[in-house]
Amino acid sequence: MNRVYTLLFIVIFVMVNIPRVAFAQCNCSAGVPATPLTYYVSFPATNASTTTISLPQFNPAIGNLACLSLNDTVSGVTTTSALNKAFDSTIYKFQLTVSDDLEGPLHGGISISNTYNRTYGPDTLAPLGFPGDTITYGPDAIFSNEIGSASTSTATGPYLGTGNVSFTYSLSGGVVSTQGGLNYSAGPTTNYWGNFSMTYYWCPAAALSTTIQDFTATPNSGAILLQWITANQQPNTQYEIQVSQDGKGFYNVGQAEGNATATGTSAKYQYQYNPDPSYVGNLYFRIQETDPSGKVSISTILIINPGDAGSGSDQDAISYQTFPNPATNSLQVQFNSSQTGRFLVQLVATSGQIVQEQAITLAGTSQIRLDLNPQPVHGLYFLRTTDLTHNHNYVTKVLIN
Repeated sequence: MNRVYTLLFIVIFVMVNIPRVAFAQCNCSAGVPATPLTYYVSFPATNASTTTISLPQFNPAIGNLACLSLNDTVSGVTTTSALNKAFDSTIYKFQLTVSDDLEGPLHGGISISNTYNRTYGPDTLAPLGFPGDTITYGPDAIFSNEIGSASTSTATGPYLGTGNVSFTYSLSGGVVSTQGGLNYSAGPTTNYWGNFSMTYYWCPAAALSTTIQDFTATPNSGAILLQWITANQQPNTQYEIQVSQDGKGFYNVGQAEGNATATGTSAKYQYQYNPDPSYVGNLYFRIQETDPSGKVSISTILIINPGDAGSGSDQDAISYQTFPNPATNSLQVQFNSSQTGRFLVQLVATSGQIVQEQAITLAGTSQIRLDLNPQPVHGLYFLRTTDLTHNHNYVTKVLIN
């Protein structure tokens, strides 16, 4: 196994004077974002009263399930018939109500429900038994690509395992007369179809390190240079350099050991990773820290494309991620390498309106934080980060909860 040694020790600071970055734990609302894993399923048009939807459970062997979200996009076309049962000509007005419901396990914590209404008439129907005593409305698209969503971070038990979790999609409703009395019979027939997705947001089994700071991954002459700084390092702490091709399965490629005697120190490390020249796609990097007591924690994950190393443009080699997403109180932009220059961070509504912005100057750091104060209205936004010094834009879709 390759070993990496300390570049620099800055020793004997009193502990309270050591600058610390307190990274929040990986979750769905703050700190480093949980990793999404999404499954999809759909069904063709049907008029069955209920339809069962099955989606894979989340395998706990992958990591810890932090939260999950359920989404559906459904459409329905309804034909409604009415019969006048009175023995005189009657003017009717009808109200059609159709409700759909996507219901998960009994204690699953999430379901999606919507109600759709349509008014027909007023129309004159002939007496019972005469031509014109019935009328047909439709077929009408009473709901078209309607989107619903629900999420939970607590009732996750039924979604853990290696099998499937089932949902029941059902329609209910009917027709009532709002004009013309009660002497009628009416009923709708609905054909419906839809697409469904389940997203699991998971975190690595190990906690996030609170001592690894300024972790960067930078293309360097065909290789990738990993650098990080440790704060308040304890004796005999070990650091494993880990890489993954999918962001899930990581393997060790190198190791660094802290000083055997120094306590409460800050140290800088670096490691040069040489990717397979034939590999195409992203690589994911992290540092696994093991303290003297055996406690394991990990750094944030950095993503980089080896194809950018040696592209000749430093800017082309820059990658970034925005977290948390969904967000509640703050957003952070994490670059894979240290940045220097003037930046403008803007939260932009889908209408194009700038909801919040902040100007900041970076001097050799890799992270920008935007506090959401006051908190925007819940919904979908774009986070636009502009490097004013080098004239580059970075845009990410973010969801504000």
